[in-house]
Amino acid sequence: MTPPPARADTRLVGRDAVLGVLDRLVTRLDDGASGLTVVTGTMGSGRSAVLDWAVARAGAAGIPVAVARCSRRESRIPYATLTQLLATLCPPSRIAELAGGLPSGTRPTAAVARMCDAALEDATGRPVMLAVDDLHLADPDSLRRLISLAERPRSGPVLTVVTSPLPLRHVRSTAGVRDSGRTCPVNTLRLDPLTDDEARTLLASRAWRPAPASAAAVNAVAGGAPAVLCTVADRFAASGPRTRTDALPGLTATARAVWSARALSTAQGLADDAMDVLRVVAAVGHLLDTGGAAAVAGLDAAAFEEAVDALRACGLLAGNGPPRLSRPWFADEVLAGMTPAERDILHLKAAAVRGGGRTRIGTVADMLGAVSGVVRPRTAPDDAQPGRIPADVTADALRHALGESVTEADRARLLLKLAAVEAVTAPQAGDGRLRQIMLRHVTPQTWPVVLHAADLLLSRGDAETTRWMTADVHQRALASIPDAQLRPLRALGRLAWNEKGGPPLGASPPVHSDHPGHPAEAAVLAWNLAVRADDSVRARALARTALAAPAAVPLMCRIAAARTLLCAADVDGGLRSLDAVVVEARRAGAHAAAAQALLARAEAAVRLGGSEDALGALAAATRELPPSSWHALLSPRLTAAEVLALIRCGRVAEAREVAARARVRREDRGVAFAFLLYARAELALIGGDAERALLLLEECGRLLRSRRWLNPMLIPWRSTAAAAHRRLGSATAAAECLAGEDRDAELWGTADAFAGTRSHLYAVLARSGVDVPRAPDEPAESPEPADDRQLTDAERAVAGLVVCGLGNREIAERLGLSTRTVELRLTKIYRRLGVRGRSALVAHLRGGQEND
Repeated sequence: MTPPPARADTRLVGRDAVLGVLDRLVTRLDDGASGLTVVTGTMGSGRSAVLDWAVARAGAAGIPVAVARCSRRESRIPYATLTQLLATLCPPSRIAELAGGLPSGTRPTAAVARMCDAALEDATGRPVMLAVDDLHLADPDSLRRLISLAERPRSGPVLTVVTSPLPLRHVRSTAGVRDSGRTCPVNTLRLDPLTDDEARTLLASRAWRPAPASAAAVNAVAGGAPAVLCTVADRFAASGPRTRTDALPGLTATARAVWSARALSTAQGLADDAMDVLRVVAAVGHLLDTGGAAAVAGLDAAAFEEAVDALRACGLLAGNGPPRLSRPWFADEVLAGMTPAERDILHLKAAAVRGGGRTRIGTVADMLGAVSGVVRPRTAPDDAQPGRIPADVTADALRHALGESVTEADRARLLLKLAAVEAVTAPQAGDGRLRQIMLRHVTPQTWPVVLHAADLLLSRGDAETTRWMTADVHQRALASIPDAQLRPLRALGRLAWNEKGGPPLGASPPVHSDHPGHPAEAAVLAWNLAVRADDSVRARALARTALAAPAAVPLMCRIAAARTLLCAADVDGGLRSLDAVVVEARRAGAHAAAAQALLARAEAAVRLGGSEDALGALAAATRELPPSSWHALLSPRLTAAEVLALIRCGRVAEAREVAARARVRREDRGVAFAFLLYARAELALIGGDAERALLLLEECGRLLRSRRWLNPMLIPWRSTAAAAHRRLGSATAAAECLAGEDRDAELWGTADAFAGTRSHLYAVLARSGVDVPRAPDEPAESPEPADDRQLTDAERAVAGLVVCGLGNREIAERLGLSTRTVELRLTKIYRRLGVRGRSALVAHLRGGQEND
């Protein structure tokens, strides 16, 4: 037996098991065993590559092979597939002989069938292999003949190998081929999607270079389809050796485009019912259940189920349940192949199925009207404003408008408007639309929309995404957008970086100047100075410059400028600016921006002692944006403000309940988390747990310092820490906290204003029974050093390791404790021995050892 061909084809990566089965079938064919083998798999799974390998394997073994490749174009030509088989099985001279031997008057279609039978008889006693690619596209006449050849006994063995994404029973049913009742051994070989490791192997072997770090993400977009991955690998190889190996956006975009093109080609080869169902799912499937989708498609339950099964077998629809596209973005490609009239008909049918008159189908012009009035305020009853459209109906109409054939600028505006509506009802979907605008619609015509999208994304609190999205957009827009128009985007990126920290991802960060040339940059620089407690005079002047030109400044930059004024003791100016932002944000439908401005107002009221005002502002903020719609990176600030406002109203029990409900993931612990730590510390101190309060405040301070948030006007955490130290008996540490905070406030230039903030804070704590320092300049107590023999054995063990130079984490590992337990024991040791830190503790213990 001739050895099988080498498996060097990269399209066959991960197909060893299937090729092994085919190898055995070819071997058995040479031994006289017939059979029918169906190679199946989703779109792009490599069925044709596997068939090519089987054909080469049979040819290498000296077995005659007839090959046919079916297509949609020839599916209506009688015996088109059989003609291809005949042409590859016989030389032209033999075909002429067979044609000459036919009786006169034989119809052409019957002639092809008789000639094919005669050609197979030529191979009597010898094995023959019939290979048919994409059997589901074969014409019905050829399909019936092929199945008959596979089922009827012959004098010689015949191995029929066919490929199809659809099961054989589905192919037979579609072609109207009845079951003859004769048995035929059928092998079904399914090609599964490639694993991430197999995808890396394919990309590396085809591109002749290491697989990119983004291989797993590319494979997820490609659906594990080797045909798609091969095209991606070719693009990766053509990019040259200097291309970054983690160039994720370009590779995933290629995978997406190739997947979409192949999916469209596959869909167009299916039966008309399947294509009708695909269009319904793409246009209105998200609005309908299974029965509704079938009604819109105009199919009975059996026909609809058969069409859905075919689409799922091809990988175009996902899983079980109501039909949904396996790739949501594929909807754009499907809808692009429909006329506006066809899309209108589907939407009208969907409206009728869902209940008719409730859904308002507007025109594109309607959808591009003013944003105000799109969504009824949450405080209004359903019948309060009959001219307003409910949010879900507005969203449906906007999605319908997006299905129209519109310009790129209009599409970007529709996406922005839909994102504004979804910020309340479906915030994650709204965020996705904002990212879509920033990724796909960066042109001079759409630039104002892109800038507004970046502003709205940051207003949602997702500083992490905003900072790398703005960096990426800035990099791509350098060649087409004037620098003056790029400056507001740079300001938003700087603002996001200030909130989250860390290097931007994906692209180099825009260069920022300390000499702003745009009001938006002035606002962000003012806020940066404010959080660092650096030059309040300049910060105040920059903030006022920014607020004097509101039309040119994004909403989030204006909020930053207003917060700067509040930190700089210009309370009236800061509150007026926040109120102006709220009005404009509501007019623009920017609910998240309005909520952020109201949150900043509530925080200012907490610092100024206006607890009821704070609760009122928080209630307005949650009316703008329900708590469930706040981003995880921002919600800790909302919770902290509510807790502090409730404490100042004397409703401590309610404050504890609110704080207990807050759950923050580790990856979401940005600057906003520091506000929540501070609020929990106040609760712990009021509850008598000064040690826990001190730990929370130290973590709050560490987090703020790591972001260079040094201004005590933001969070007076050291004033509260001083009260905790006093309760623990360490007046010296309390005095140090107060002195350091007073020094920062004086350097910032708001010593008097901060004294008032601290006075309000201490009044609240005193009402709750906390012994607070009476004055910032109160002399520190100097307790007598205690004998270290007063320490417990556990504390002595910790102290001994401190003297040896070990850090808290190392001590915890050595003693089998948590780091927090070590910190608690050290706090008790400092208090008992009257020392003020680790170095003082080491000096104290070493001095005692020398005296001994």
